[in-house]
Amino acid sequence: MDYLKLLCEDSSLAANFDALFDFFLLDEPTKRDEVEGRCTFSVDRVAFARDGAGGEYHQLEDGSIGYMSSEGECGRIAESVDNLIHLLVYSICWHDYCDASQYTDISTLEAYANERHDQIASYTEMDVWETVVQVLGMPLEANVAAELQKFYDAAHRAPLYICYFHEDDGTVTESHNLFF
Repeated sequence: MDYLKLLCEDSSLAANFDALFDFFLLDEPTKRDEVEGRCTFSVDRVAFARDGAGGEYHQLEDGSIGYMSSEGECGRIAESVDNLIHLLVYSICWHDYCDASQYTDISTLEAYANERHDQIASYTEMDVWETVVQVLGMPLEANVAAELQKFYDAAHRAPLYICYFHEDDGTVTESHNLFF
């Protein structure tokens, strides 16, 4: 399904999607300013969405999706737009699932996914969430751990999506990974 097209064509859906998942589509994909050459990236990309804190979602040259936070974290988060939308919808807040120690085995990941999901759902307008999911034509039930495993796998596959910050003294600092 072309989820981005649905979001572009339905302003109410887009507003609810942004309110729930902090994801706002740009008017058109944009090649990003690299701050006068001070930031370079390991993979060519265009920005297509942002979040409220200044982070950006990038479509990478291979069709996968990268994310660059305003705090200097950078990484691939999904293999496709469909995988990204599933991650956003079913995790509700993917930023809360970046503890790499929780991805050691399936039972640990499932417990982590369930605990976090229950916490996030406790303060999320789940009636609005259900409406958004239905309009997108997605099932209301999903295996959150499976979606998170796809996220983890995308973030760790080569080539990694990295931002390099070129400092005034000539040194280069590599961005932080999304997982800690």
